[in-house]
Amino acid sequence: MRCYSKLTFIVFFNLGLSQNIIDSYLVYHNNTIILRGDSLDGLFKPRDLDIPNDISRGNELWVINENSAYFDFTNGGSTVTYYNYGTNSQWSDYRKDAYSAHFMHTASAIAFSGNGGFANTLDTQDANGNPNGYFSGCTLWDSDTSIYARVNQSGPLLGSHWDMIHQSPYSAGIAGDGDNVYWLFDGYHNTIVKYDFNEPHLDHEHGGENHYDGVVMRYDEIQVQRVPELSSHMEIDQETGWLYVCDTGNQRVIRLNTLSGEVGETLNPYGESLAGYFSMINAEFEVAINDSLFQPTGLDIYNERLLVADYFNGDIIIYNLESNSVDRLGKIETGLQNEIMGIKVDNSGSIWIVCKNSHELYQLSTGFMGDVNGDLDVNTIDSELLGLHIIGTYEVIGEEYASADLNFDESINIFDLLMLLDLINNNI
Repeated sequence: MRCYSKLTFIVFFNLGLSQNIIDSYLVYHNNTIILRGDSLDGLFKPRDLDIPNDISRGNELWVINENSAYFDFTNGGSTVTYYNYGTNSQWSDYRKDAYSAHFMHTASAIAFSGNGGFANTLDTQDANGNPNGYFSGCTLWDSDTSIYARVNQSGPLLGSHWDMIHQSPYSAGIAGDGDNVYWLFDGYHNTIVKYDFNEPHLDHEHGGENHYDGVVMRYDEIQVQRVPELSSHMEIDQETGWLYVCDTGNQRVIRLNTLSGEVGETLNPYGESLAGYFSMINAEFEVAINDSLFQPTGLDIYNERLLVADYFNGDIIIYNLESNSVDRLGKIETGLQNEIMGIKVDNSGSIWIVCKNSHELYQLSTGFMGDVNGDLDVNTIDSELLGLHIIGTYEVIGEEYASADLNFDESINIFDLLMLLDLINNNI
């Protein structure tokens, strides 16, 4: 049985906002942190996490490890998938492809695309361990669990990987952008790179070596700085096309307009043939955040809010992205110094965190949601009061009104009651 703990986070907040579940972490001081995973599940130096884009797989949370689990003595990175995450029926599945020593060598980040695939970056100079080589970059996988880490585990092909392109040593972050298209933080060239795998291995063969149709575009006008052993996560704001990047070594966040730029000169690929390898020029980019960050690592975007986690002090800083600006709203002090590597907001507004050195997964929830009577607990009494409010025999006012408006539509109705009942049932 997992040990759950409750913490009251210290927050700083600028008032005057429209209602947003992310803002609730800053308005109310009753946030909860719950340990949801540890080394017993196979977590070992976890550096990132993501949720599949397919809504039918919304019960899955994937964590990528830099290394194999402590009970797994083979080389290479690995994954732990949590099913029914955040509920009492949560369970985990540890997996490592037999060829992960190459394809997940020092795995540093994970991102899903819309076609059921996911990709990971490799924070290493050479994926074959060659001290004089630079053969490293980004690996594409099929997340079908009957395929991933299941087919070709004893050969003759190279495991279950779907494709790989090797033009970005020391990659520390990744963001998905459509089917088989990914943006990378390239720590060797100190820039941002776009990878388009096109057709995986051309013939869709898992474990194959034919990636000749791959196209790589390198934005050398953008300069970023990697910090060894830390990830630099990134995410695309789908509403605007801005790619937000943790520029860890420069203590800032930058953003790139992914719809801008043009092809410049042709580059020579290292160690492989590609359909195209180009330097991109005249792309629109700018510094989005340039103060109060020490080692920004984790990053996610949710409901017009940008969340940035600082590895150095454990803070999660929240910014407003409305009106195409980046305005600081406040921060959550988690106390997890020198731990937070990646963060992800799920569909309910919970913030999920992986801690690299303690090998742990945490869920942060805003505790006030559903607390209709303001007693810092969510139970059947709250559902009864909410129901009485709906039929007109009880009035919810003040701060409790915001707590009862679970779907943030500025009214209290049967939909809020149904969400509250589901929340209570999941906590029993």
